[in-house]
Amino acid sequence: MKPEREKRLAPDNNISKTGYRALFVLFKLMELPRTRDEILELFSKDPILKDDISKDTVTITINTLKKAGCLISRPSQRTLNRYVLKSHPFNLQFSLSNIEALQSLRESIVTFQDLYLLIYLNNFYIKAASLAPDEETKNLLIYKHPLAEINYDILNELVIYARIKKPVNICYDSPENKKENFDFIPEYLTFESEKLYVWGYSKKYNEFAYLRVDRIKSVNLITVYSASEKNIEFKKTVETVLYKLKGYSALMYSENKEETVKYEDKNSEYTLTISAEVSNKFNFFQRILSYGTDCLIISPESAKAELKEHLKNIKAGYENEKY
Repeated sequence: MKPEREKRLAPDNNISKTGYRALFVLFKLMELPRTRDEILELFSKDPILKDDISKDTVTITINTLKKAGCLISRPSQRTLNRYVLKSHPFNLQFSLSNIEALQSLRESIVTFQDLYLLIYLNNFYIKAASLAPDEETKNLLIYKHPLAEINYDILNELVIYARIKKPVNICYDSPENKKENFDFIPEYLTFESEKLYVWGYSKKYNEFAYLRVDRIKSVNLITVYSASEKNIEFKKTVETVLYKLKGYSALMYSENKEETVKYEDKNSEYTLTISAEVSNKFNFFQRILSYGTDCLIISPESAKAELKEHLKNIKAGYENEKY
């Protein structure tokens, strides 16, 4: 005989067999319809149920599931003598407000510039979608997200090559030039206006640039260099620009890796003085213009003059209305 301690620790002495059996059959019917004999065969292979096998046991278990709210059709010629699970009360239930909350959570991750967290969250939503009650809910969870149009293989390559600063050849589908190939040294990735961009040095245009990741069609590591290129390392041109923010823009401002708050004035109207390391003026001026009258460039004079020129061109466009 087994010692008393072994009896107490045996698997079938520490759980409810009735509950275990009901869950066992439910999970197996969720996979596919099964005959009574197929269920008995599965019982025989389970360490908890192998010593408790009978046709009556299957019938009792099916009836238990029905009482718990499961809709299970009886075996018939039409079902090839199989029990068919038509519905059960354990599906995830998503209301419209639930979906909106989940989507808002995912969209908020973009503002934190956390690419990896967004990918993990997408994978979680895909798993939740497999339990969604309808196709519309399933599609919202799987496809409506900021990385929906991005090839994950290409994204993975960009992340790896940006980490080690390796030059690659990119096939890029640009709105102006259609598909074009050029050499590029990726440096980092960020979200801008809910789109994912990769930043780096473009050899073709000899400047620090950014590309929309969803427009990149292929990425190939460059392994062969000419003698003149072999030892060249790109150093991006960086200009320090000092600017001031006030009002709502100052209250909502959050630092990024290129900017540092130099001075914070909480007297009278709340203002911030910010130092920005600018490597791409186009992107910088776009952001400065988005602040409207809440923003003023302090130095250098060249940056102020350049912004004034942009504003003159914008004004001239509206005055001439040549579109």
